Amino acid sequence: MSIDSPVADDLIDAPQHSAGPARVGIGLSPGILHGIPPLLFTAAVVTIGAGVVAAIMTDANPALAILVGYAALAATMALARGAAAPAQPETIKVEKAEPSVAETTAAAWKLVSTFTVSDASRLLCNVEPGAAATQESIAWGRALIDAIRSGGLALPPGASDRERENPHYMTQVTREALNAWADGKGTAPAFLRH
Repeated sequence: MSIDSPVADDLIDAPQHSAGPARVGIGLSPGILHGIPPLLFTAAVVTIGAGVVAAIMTDANPALAILVGYAALAATMALARGAAAPAQPETIKVEKAEPSVAETTAAAWKLVSTFTVSDASRLLCNVEPGAAATQESIAWGRALIDAIRSGGLALPPGASDRERENPHYMTQVTREALNAWADGKGTAPAFLRH
């Protein structure tokens, strides 16, 4: 077909398409009409064009009439493309946000003798300290704070009574106290094992 427009691309069968150089068309990119039926496009162009011509014939401002016609054509194409576009399901790719302690620095954390509640709460659920808190690490943090308040998790010697009564995420706990508390709960995290 000798018509050089994006509409003609929809009319040509794929086997007859030539693989020649890119063609220069009427100013529209070839993909702009993808999904719009050629008959709808033609009807819109004819109707809007007739409206522009009629407006100019009745002494309307020609520039304004052409501008309104262009806007009407663009809006018609946008609506047709939006209605014709098939809804594709969104694919959600789930990736592990942070590497686990077992994969990265478990050996180094085995050498640390004092942990903050914040670090211990992350290590208890195999999240590297300093990484964003997870729901699980927040739960471990609250469990550790509650254990300190109740006396089930001992603080290092020299900790103030105020710290024992009002522990927070920067409260220090020793490896030995944390290990004893974890054993009592039936858990044996990798960072506490020697």
